[in-house]
Amino acid sequence: MIKTKEEILSQLKTLWDRHPLQRLGQLLENYVFFQGERGDKTSVRLFYQQDEETLKILQERKGEKMWGEE
Repeated sequence: MIKTKEEILSQLKTLWDRHPLQRLGQLLENYVFFQGERGDKTSVRLFYQQDEETLKILQERKGEKMWGEE
């Protein structure tokens, strides 16, 4: 597997472990593709976003307090 993919999967696992009740789509929308516009345009951002950008977002959000955390 390509290193970037391994890193993304590892970061997603960490994030999902913090929010186990969220479905994958919710997790991606809430924490990975949050910069896209809501509605139909969000799926366009998801489709065109490069893996490196996804990894960068995940790494930046790793230490942040997430929605619902105190």
